[in-house]
Amino acid sequence: QDFLRAYIAYAKKVAHPVIEEEAGNRLVSAYIDMRRLGGGSKTISATPRQLESLIRISEALAKMRLDEFVRISDVEEAIQLMKVSTQSAATDPTTGTIDMDMINTGRGALDREAIRDLSNELRALLDR
Repeated sequence: QDFLRAYIAYAKKVAHPVIEEEAGNRLVSAYIDMRRLGGGSKTISATPRQLESLIRISEALAKMRLDEFVRISDVEEAIQLMKVSTQSAATDPTTGTIDMDMINTGRGALDREAIRDLSNELRALLDR
């Protein structure tokens, strides 16, 4: 346990990996792919926060190896970790699609829409 703490402290001090161009391009394409999962609907499938997370995870993987560069293998591992965690936490049980609002608010796009429609119907009834 002391060795692990010392290793982490050392890695934080000496490892400051730079993202290689190929790895950076892969980060961008992975983020774009995540955005497309929403299918252009009101579903939020990825936000800049997810891109930042992919970058941080990729950098952390490179730091663990004390590497001076973030390699494409780091990015691929970060993408896989993100997919697994996002899939389990952000899948809307109603639609089966990934909706980041499931993580942030606990409600998916369809639930928000249903609540808005119900609210509008109640307002219409009260205005009569």
